[in-house]
Amino acid sequence: MPFTPPKPIAPTPEELRGSTVLVVDDERAWRVILETDLKMLGYKVSMAEDADQALVRAQADKPEVAIIDLMLPEPMDGWGLLNELRSRGQKVPVIFYTAYPVFPSGTDDPDVVGYMSKAVDRADLYALLPVAIRRSRERRDSDS
Repeated sequence: MPFTPPKPIAPTPEELRGSTVLVVDDERAWRVILETDLKMLGYKVSMAEDADQALVRAQADKPEVAIIDLMLPEPMDGWGLLNELRSRGQKVPVIFYTAYPVFPSGTDDPDVVGYMSKAVDRADLYALLPVAIRRSRERRDSDS
């Protein structure tokens, strides 16, 4: 397979630097990669390795977007976590990130910004963040 260099990662728009991104993944390697990239891009990063930790972090850190691995360890997977966040009134936009190449057919949750395979270029994942954060801010502004 020919080597394809990674896509250049677009710089974070100035007004979005410092936004908090919640990363939920049970695999340490992925947490390290995402945290390193996101910090380099100017985001604050809140890390969790399972749904319980994620609920605590979401409450404490008020993230503007969450990147959630669909396959979290029992008892609560990514969908369960999303539902639990919603039941607690947290409408944070979510990007599901998964090792599986097949994505579930759509959800009716308007705050699921996208599904990304871990096999795709991470630049594509990070390109979704400004969209999600702006959506988060618009809602916050309209709610206040």
